[in-house]
Amino acid sequence: MAEASAPEARLARAAARSRFDDLPGAVRARYRNFMLDTLAVMAAGAAHPSLAPARALLVRSGGAGPASALGFAQGVAPATAALVNGAAMTPLQLQDGHRRARGHPMSHVLPAALAIAEERGADAPAFLNATVAGYEVCARIGASLGGMQPLLHDTGTFGAIGAAVAAAHLLADDAERADLIEQAIGNAAAVALFPFRDTCMEGAGVHHLFVGLGTQNGVQAALAAHAGLLPSARTLERFFGPRAGEHFEPERLCPGIGADGRWSQYEISEAYLKWHPVCAHLGPMLDCLGRLKGRPGGIPVERIEDVEVRIYSTALHYDAPAPGTDLGARFSFRTVAALALIDGAVRFDSFAPARFLTPAVARIAARVRLVADPALDALYPANRPTRVTLTLNDGTQTTAEVHVPRGDGAAALTDDDVLAKARALLGAAWGEAHAARIIDLLMSLTDGLPPRLVPQLGQALRQPLKPQD
Repeated sequence: MAEASAPEARLARAAARSRFDDLPGAVRARYRNFMLDTLAVMAAGAAHPSLAPARALLVRSGGAGPASALGFAQGVAPATAALVNGAAMTPLQLQDGHRRARGHPMSHVLPAALAIAEERGADAPAFLNATVAGYEVCARIGASLGGMQPLLHDTGTFGAIGAAVAAAHLLADDAERADLIEQAIGNAAAVALFPFRDTCMEGAGVHHLFVGLGTQNGVQAALAAHAGLLPSARTLERFFGPRAGEHFEPERLCPGIGADGRWSQYEISEAYLKWHPVCAHLGPMLDCLGRLKGRPGGIPVERIEDVEVRIYSTALHYDAPAPGTDLGARFSFRTVAALALIDGAVRFDSFAPARFLTPAVARIAARVRLVADPALDALYPANRPTRVTLTLNDGTQTTAEVHVPRGDGAAALTDDDVLAKARALLGAAWGEAHAARIIDLLMSLTDGLPPRLVPQLGQALRQPLKPQD
């Protein structure tokens, strides 16, 4: 074991002492909202036609077990559940986010925690404690990296470590928990993915395996540690951080841990939920367009001659100039802007190729210009600043600027927003009645823990999905 002052050891001790019931009420509500949102995103993503054949194949090949793969009646092995449920997080690009970590902690942690909780027959407190532990560790590791190395995507990297922490929390008893979590951190840091960033902009479906395999790696890393396969000392500091992070700083691993070794602040409070079904870098542009289109009199799309989008330069690394797939279109500034200007808004189901590969969309997309603005660079990553200027055919111009997208910071989603998003996504996957059952179950978490939370969630996930158009 590492010395007690090592970051891995400090993180592990704090994670082992995570207690959902001890969280302030506002933080419990935050976790409730993020869990509901993540389950809703997972359900609608699982129903996406681009993913359905691969999920069915992975379930068939994964073997039977006690865990639930969303949409399948039969039980599967925990690692298989982690894989197929994790893979469902990214088709719609609506997954959770944490700006300082620059990634998606809950998307990895929740599928891992649920899979092992089902396998272990865990009660509601154990499941929720593990979710808190995995999330808080995961977000801190992501923040310590200072961004990812060039061409490295975040999904499947530090998220795998958060998944491992959640799994280890459930696998160990109180006396062994901190040691096993530390070992799981080291194991996952050694086997985390090294995914290619450009696959998402190029619309390659393998992108969905990043969260899926990362979550599965985390589960397997924790199980292996529990079975005696242990890591090298301080793998997180010596290997993963320098290898994955562009500006890794070990001292950023342990903020918010008090003198008693418990969390004194909660990273979930700094996280965001996405409103727009696109890459997070494109969200502020949609907010700008919404403001412009919502002005008195509106802006008839046929009058638009030019759309200038000024943006921080990092965002342009995530632009797909000529998308050919649903996924690629969600990373295309020009395509997304054209859809928003034509339709007034974009929905999670707006990106079928038959919808965006049309002359009307191409005509407007050709009028969109992207400009990297050094003045906006200075405001990132604390903000996601974007300025959109529309020039009309009579020469008049109108401009809107957004620094924080809807869902983040001061523009965080309200409880009503979270419920509306969950109803839409869960309803699309299962129908209104089943959506209501899941929402009622999750919303009860701040009033008192349902004694059968884990089996009820598992049973809900096994409901067959609605046929998709």
